[in-house]
Amino acid sequence: MRKVMREWARLELERRVRWYRKARSHARPPEGWLRAMRLAVGIPAEEIAGKMGFTAKMVLQLEGAEQKRTISLERLERMARAVGCDLVYGLVPWERSLEDRAMELVEREVWRKRYTTRRVGELAGRTQRTRGPVPLHPWCRPSQISER
Repeated sequence: MRKVMREWARLELERRVRWYRKARSHARPPEGWLRAMRLAVGIPAEEIAGKMGFTAKMVLQLEGAEQKRTISLERLERMARAVGCDLVYGLVPWERSLEDRAMELVEREVWRKRYTTRRVGELAGRTQRTRGPVPLHPWCRPSQISER
């Protein structure tokens, strides 16, 4: 039951990450998202400052901090709300999807169970199993399989 729940949670996470993968392909505006949105919507810095209880200079400093990537998430979210936006935050794996990684782990586990368990004493009529490496051809090893 636990494995089923874990698999369901992994698939749900993969579905959610898919949208962030698409968003990653879009470059961040050079002036930063806050300033780009504020200018696109046409809201002056003074209006945002009034909503946040800051000065206009502080709003411009926060936009600069976002551009330099030194702004805190809390401030970024407050500024986004003042502009009339939601902050969407996510992490995306660099190289491959979670599904690919999970399949790799499953293949390793299947290989391990299949090729590291051998029957001892089959000729003597016993069915006892022991663990240990079974000599295989080089093309059967997992390192070679994953490269194909």
